[in-house]
Amino acid sequence: MTRVMTRARNFIWLPAFLVGAALAAALATSAGILLYNSRGLTRAGGVMVTVGVVSLVAGIWMGSVNRDETVTSAARGWMGLLVALLLGAAFAGLWEAMDAFGAAAVAQGIGLALTSALPAYFAGGVWGRMNSFAGTLGAAETLQVFLGGAVGMAIGSTAMLGLLGEPVLAVTVFLGAAILASAGARTQGWIFDRVPRRDTLLRVPERPELRFESWLTAVPGNSVRVLWEGGSDRAVDPAPPDDWRAGVAGTLDGANKVLFIGVGSWFSVGDGRRWRLFEPDPDVRELASSGFDWSDEDLAGSPVPETPGWTVVVEREVGAAVNMDALGAAGVERVWVGGHRGHFPGSILDEARTAGFSASRYEGTVQGTAGPPRLVPRRAELWCLDRSQSPPKTVAGMEAVAPGVPSGRDEVP
Repeated sequence: MTRVMTRARNFIWLPAFLVGAALAAALATSAGILLYNSRGLTRAGGVMVTVGVVSLVAGIWMGSVNRDETVTSAARGWMGLLVALLLGAAFAGLWEAMDAFGAAAVAQGIGLALTSALPAYFAGGVWGRMNSFAGTLGAAETLQVFLGGAVGMAIGSTAMLGLLGEPVLAVTVFLGAAILASAGARTQGWIFDRVPRRDTLLRVPERPELRFESWLTAVPGNSVRVLWEGGSDRAVDPAPPDDWRAGVAGTLDGANKVLFIGVGSWFSVGDGRRWRLFEPDPDVRELASSGFDWSDEDLAGSPVPETPGWTVVVEREVGAAVNMDALGAAGVERVWVGGHRGHFPGSILDEARTAGFSASRYEGTVQGTAGPPRLVPRRAELWCLDRSQSPPKTVAGMEAVAPGVPSGRDEVP
């Protein structure tokens, strides 16, 4: 998947390049046919430049303001550009067949709209949408769109200058520009299928730091769902490779029931295994439930299971919600505590030892992903508090290390 996505991202410049070349050909041809019989050449040329620039800027602005990143929205932009170029081709054919309509002002005004303003506006709309899409990938992809469009305009203009004096019909140039735009649309469709696109965006109005996103990739078909808090990924499904949650998932062969404490501890358990989740923050709980499609039955009202036989998985950031004495009394045999490496509450370790749990520690490095969604590299830390005194010797993607936390104190890495 990574190779496919990287290869597609490397071609984000190509649709912008094709649009630039098509627009340059259309504008140059428009100037050629409309200015040929104009009496005030300088004034008419100034009007054409102004109309073209204003239309292009307006199209870019409208495309950028439109935050609809779906394939349907992109297709509408490309379709508008293709229709505009075909209308330009039709007008150019009539213009040449009917002796420039006698150079009538009305005919020139219509020609200016059909051969210059409309193509520039819709080309700008396509660029604006492409820039918004590239912005979800990163600064390098946004630069690709800008450079691709600029180089396309430059090469298209140079090619049209080379055709000066040649017996090339204007309608032929417009049809050629339409072919370039069609190729650009096909190329962007190929890219869209292979680069993740944001499918869902959920927010909590009162807490802008919270948001939920889902990203879909058509080829190969997969999805990634992320709950963000303050710019950091709080919960990710599926968990990144070598993440502590993926490591814990590989140890659940003998566990039939799993209680998650904190949304950041959750992962898909699969295999019909029973699970519930306790999250103390109501806003986070509601947002995560909507995004991850949790039902009311999946949510627990207490961080302590009601019956024995549960395995407990805790997000370190909500460690204050853990009561090891209560978990031991409820018949919990194993508790996993994981998250980004940092301060581990020594009080949990004290309570665990008092309740008869042994402690094992694991560390791992989670590689960053360029995304989207973009996940930064970080050190992962995992603790296993086990009452059977037989914690796993290995956890997939992580390395066992000595606990090394003085009783009653927090660890400072």
